[in-house]
This record gives sequence, structure tokens and C-alpha cells, in this order.
Amino acid sequence: MDWAAIHRLRLAEAFGDMQKFQAVTCDAELLAELFEWTTRGVIFIHDDDTAGHSVFVTDTRGLGGDKTFRVDNAGHTDLFLWHIDGVMYRKGSKCDCAFLTDGRLGFVEFKTNAANNTEEAIRENYEKAKSQLLQTIADVTARCDNVGVDLTETEGIPLYFDNSTEI
Repeated sequence: MDWAAIHRLRLAEAFGDMQKFQAVTCDAELLAELFEWTTRGVIFIHDDDTAGHSVFVTDTRGLGGDKTFRVDNAGHTDLFLWHIDGVMYRKGSKCDCAFLTDGRLGFVEFKTNAANNTEEAIRENYEKAKSQLLQTIADVTARCDNVGVDLTETEGIPLYFDNSTEI
């Protein structure tokens, strides 16, 4: 496992004031507390109500398309799922999660059952999702900037309003 994606962003230093990052002393604990890791070619991120945060899953049968996000990892690179909402931050205040590789950082927010809602409710869900994404990106960008990591110099910080991406 290559920790370059997390070390390059200096996340432990950038978020050192947060209890979750203070509680870990090594990479293995960081993975157990805040991240999941895989090199699978195709993996799904699932908004898991039981776990209370997003998780990697390999099978989406019965989960619903509105609660899953597909990541195509054709190069089988080290891919980390960063648990954000309900793990690092109070539930509902930031986006659900982020995924990262050594050259890519993407943020994901789930809004379930939007298709069954009125047009106004769908629009409100969209605006709330957008706000949560932008708040998270602003916080992560500022924290990384404070430790000398300029996220704008990377490939960019994509906002995903679709249910899949290719890395």
C-alpha cells in the first residue's frame, strides 16, 4: 500500500487539531479510523446508514443507485476512501466522503430518493449537496494551504454530480 496520496496532502498535519487525527499515531491506525483502501479495478462507494458513513462495497445489488457511486480504477492504483461526514465532522455539515489517489481528489455527497421528490425538493437537495461539497472543499483547501499544500496546483478538485467517475 502506497500512502503517497495522504502524505502528499499532509492531511495528518492539516487536520491535527481534530480529535480523529490526534488519536492516530501511525498509518495503520489512520487507515482504520479515517480511511479505507483498495486497488480494485471497479469499486463502489455506498452511503451506508448502518455504518453511519460511506464505505467501499464490491456489490451494489439491493443498495439503490442513489446510494452508490462507481469508481473505475483501471490502473489498479492505491485508492483511498476518506470518511468525512459522521466521522470527522458532525453528520450533515460536510459532504459524505472523498476518494483520493496520488494524483486525484474527489468529493462525493449523496442525496437519496431525489427522483421520488417534487421538482422543488430535488432543487433544494441539489443546492444542499452543492453547499456541503463547497464547504468541505473550502475547509480542506484552507487546511492544506495552512501546511503548505496548494490543492489548486493539482489536477483540480472535481465536484461530482454524477454517480460514477474514472480515475
